Amino acid sequence: MDIIAKYGQQVWGSVDINKQVTINTSNNIFTFSVDGTPYTLTLPTGTYKTIREKHESELIQAIATAASSQNIPVQFKLGGMHYDEKYNVLIIEHTDKENEHVLDNFTGSANDTLFGNIKFNLSPRD
Repeated sequence: MDIIAKYGQQVWGSVDINKQVTINTSNNIFTFSVDGTPYTLTLPTGTYKTIREKHESELIQAIATAASSQNIPVQFKLGGMHYDEKYNVLIIEHTDKENEHVLDNFTGSANDTLFGNIKFNLSPRD
């Protein structure tokens, strides 16, 4: 019996998004690459809330909506971390749950607001 992985290749950001985040024209572009293919998202301006206790994020929903028309082979998730205090980060997960992929080149005016640096880069797993 083959074991099917539950999670695809994941990269976890380092920026705490468990707060009210304001996106405006000076921080609304998020770029990254999947296996060498670059993608650019333009986020709608507005103020977005993430509520750790409910594990829900208007910001993650806005990112997913901005990406929905591009057929990017990833999904955007809310991740929880705990280093002295609990906080939430953006997780970008490849939709292929069996093979390793390269998710990198996180830049753009929104990177410091949404993602930051790669905190974890995890291979597909159960």
